[in-house]
Amino acid sequence: MVERVTKASNKRSRTQVWLIALVFVLPIAAALLWRPTGYVNYGELVEPAKFIKDERLAKLDGTAFRFSQLHSKWTLLYIGGKECADACQRNLYKIQQVRLAQTKNAKRVQSVYLIPAADRPQGARILVDQYPSVIAVTAEEGVFKRLLDQFEAGDRASAAIRNRIYVIDPLGNLMMRYPPDADPSGMRKDLNRLLKVSQVG
Repeated sequence: MVERVTKASNKRSRTQVWLIALVFVLPIAAALLWRPTGYVNYGELVEPAKFIKDERLAKLDGTAFRFSQLHSKWTLLYIGGKECADACQRNLYKIQQVRLAQTKNAKRVQSVYLIPAADRPQGARILVDQYPSVIAVTAEEGVFKRLLDQFEAGDRASAAIRNRIYVIDPLGNLMMRYPPDADPSGMRKDLNRLLKVSQVG
């Protein structure tokens, strides 16, 4: 009887030892066997993220609007110029569709079209009608230059700047930049990842 109890006790002891060993060994084995593929951003990541100071803007109908009103959501911002030709219209379509492609998270994102007040393209209202989910805002010359300084660290020489797309987080920080001909698929994946890892917006 004593021998039987001793064997049972020894068996329980060995089981406990194995369980303790597994607690320590499994994480190490998992770390050795699992190699996650690193995600590479498609757009240019702004490091460190840069807070965009508030500026006074206006909607196309003249209604006052402030840059800080964009806070609380992720923003896809497209900066336009004097004309909105094919490339401009493709980018407006792009920022609209990239937002909608986030499906259930689309409500956390807004698409914005920023243009200088003096250079507002003819037919701007028609463009807005074509892209109803895009918020169109204008900026007076001084304000527009200050915003470009913030987005591009003072480099306003390149005409391409006015056709770039920017990602701004819900706290007002500039996170990413895209060239005028950015692939919407890459933008969609970048934004999807930001929305997944972010607890804001």
